[in-house]
Amino acid sequence: MPQKSIEAKRYQSAKIRLRLIDIIFVVVYLALFQIIISNPLKTFTYSVTPNFYYAFTIYLIAFSITHYILSFPLYFYSSFILEHKFNLSNQHFFAWLKDGIKSGLLSFAMFLLFVHVLYLFLQNFATTWWAWMAISWFGITVILAKVTPVLIIPLFFKYSPVEAKLKNRIIELSKACGVRLLDVYKIDLSKKTKKLNAAVVGLGRTRRVILADTLVEEFTTDEIVGVLAHEFGHHKLRHMWKLITFGIISIFFSFYVLYLVSSKLVILLGAKNIHDIKMFPAFMLVLFLTGFLLGPLQNAFSRKLERKADLFALEVTQNPIAFISLMKKLASKNLADPNPSKFVKFMFYDHPPISERIKLAENKE
Repeated sequence: MPQKSIEAKRYQSAKIRLRLIDIIFVVVYLALFQIIISNPLKTFTYSVTPNFYYAFTIYLIAFSITHYILSFPLYFYSSFILEHKFNLSNQHFFAWLKDGIKSGLLSFAMFLLFVHVLYLFLQNFATTWWAWMAISWFGITVILAKVTPVLIIPLFFKYSPVEAKLKNRIIELSKACGVRLLDVYKIDLSKKTKKLNAAVVGLGRTRRVILADTLVEEFTTDEIVGVLAHEFGHHKLRHMWKLITFGIISIFFSFYVLYLVSSKLVILLGAKNIHDIKMFPAFMLVLFLTGFLLGPLQNAFSRKLERKADLFALEVTQNPIAFISLMKKLASKNLADPNPSKFVKFMFYDHPPISERIKLAENKE
């Protein structure tokens, strides 16, 4: 086995182990917080303010800070130590920490919004709150998809123009694929990582191509065209909407399961009602476990769409050699395991393994 493949397997095995540890950590954290901390913390927050939403905000801040402190060693190892160990990261510690603080604050703001909306429905729609929450989730997902290119990505990366010849080739390709673009940009991914990436992001007037500078520097034009033909395939075949729809069905199911068990949790935990603050960790645990169980199904659906996007790219470009070359480069630069075990693929892969994608292209030669 080539040295690079051995290194990729070691890297991906470490990532999988860390994901499994993180899953166990979340379950244990939520269970212990519910049993030991939740009720005393609720009592404390109400001693500070009698207003439910103010008290709940204090509760959520304490919940999130505690989680951040306890999970920091695992986060630090997985996103900083491990990436440097395998020579994938270009960030020094303080740049990494700055990004982590920004993403943490952004995540907390969205988390705060999500939870307050959930409890607003819990208080006002005793039997239908789960449906209203799922509908709201859909709206939030669409809004985030639309604003991500203009509000979120610039928090972490700088946009810069793409060389005119390459830009014109990409725009021609988008027209051939029937995908309307706002523009084509390059981002300074190299200041953070040696990995390669490209994407079509946004909806409607915010839709744009973003290319990592690492990809522009190391891929040929034909290889870049192959990557983007795949991304355009997702948009042409409406995969984003299919994934959003699948996600909404999953969310409906998750919240309905929570609705079914909520009355039992009220009794079990000695709560006053379903919107009692002290039940929050138990609610999150139910949602987390339901999401975890649905994960392999969602991954299988995603892999199916990715395969269709690969086929679309091969049909549009008629260049399987470039497609095979770009897949091998992606695997090498990103340390992707080309042949994961069936269990790992089933549980964690939302894309087909590289070996399957290469085989698909070889059948088109």
